[in-house]
Amino acid sequence: MSLSNFDAGIGAGRTLAAVFGAPAVAFLVGAALVAFLPVSRELAFAIGTHAMVPLWVGLACALPLVKTGRAAWVLCAAIALPLAASLALRSAL
Repeated sequence: MSLSNFDAGIGAGRTLAAVFGAPAVAFLVGAALVAFLPVSRELAFAIGTHAMVPLWVGLACALPLVKTGRAAWVLCAAIALPLAASLALRSAL
C-alpha cells in the first residue's frame, strides 16, 4: 500500500477548521452574547464566557466529522460572518 493511496479519513481542511475555525467561531459567539444580551454587563460577560468553551469543544469535535474541508469552513463562515458583521455594525454606531 503506497502512501499516495492511503487515506486516514481526516482531511487537512477539516482538521484546520477544527483547530483554527472552532475557537474563532466560539469567540465570536461569546462576544456577540456579551454585546447583545439585555442583562447587566457582568452577567452578560459570565454567560458569554461560559458559553464559549463548550461551543469550542463541540465544534472542535464536530468539524472533523463534516464530509469535506470546504464544508467545514463554510459552516464556520456561516456562523462567524453574520456575528462579525453585527458586532462591527454595533461598534460603528
